[in-house]
Amino acid sequence: MNADFVDLLWLFAPPKTPPAHSFLPIGIMTWNKSSTEKNIIGIELQEAGLLYKYAKQQWKKIPKTNEGNIILEIGRYWGGSTVLLATATHNSDVKIVSVDVVDGCLDSDTGNWLNNYEEKERIDIRVSNSQTMENLPLSMLFVDGDHTYDGFKKDILHHWNYLNGPCLCHDYGNPFMPGVTTFVNEFVKDGYAEIIECINSLIVLRKLKDV
Repeated sequence: MNADFVDLLWLFAPPKTPPAHSFLPIGIMTWNKSSTEKNIIGIELQEAGLLYKYAKQQWKKIPKTNEGNIILEIGRYWGGSTVLLATATHNSDVKIVSVDVVDGCLDSDTGNWLNNYEEKERIDIRVSNSQTMENLPLSMLFVDGDHTYDGFKKDILHHWNYLNGPCLCHDYGNPFMPGVTTFVNEFVKDGYAEIIECINSLIVLRKLKDV
């Protein structure tokens, strides 16, 4: 298969499959626009390019452990970002662990792509609570799940000490989800992380110390 960013442009179309649930847990999908107005991937084009860049670095720049590099994705919904992470790390030993508390929301196109993907053994799709799951040695963390202050904080703190690489957080600066911005700013001010870069509402953090 081709593994270039341009091959992911179909993810920026609206999903074909309507949401499977009429409501979602508070903070999980509190977008500032309705679900029908969002694209499959749920992030903007420039943000997707940033996510792709850091995911692709995982098998080029970071030394692999005996278990291989692991990217943890918190918040999957239609599965567009899962497809992006798989494509960015294609032809590598990087494992993608994708966790979401909501079952059955994959778009039909992303579901078919993941089922037919030639390296699908690298992709671990879980319906689980990211705040209580077992900890894994991580080379990258992508957080786009619970957007409440307490929920986002629990996600970060639960996985932070096991992270050896960048942490990317979506909806930083989004006025409709102030909890993400508030906690990130506190976390940086307290010296646990520093900001590497930010495009639109996707911020990249460098870990400085354990919590």
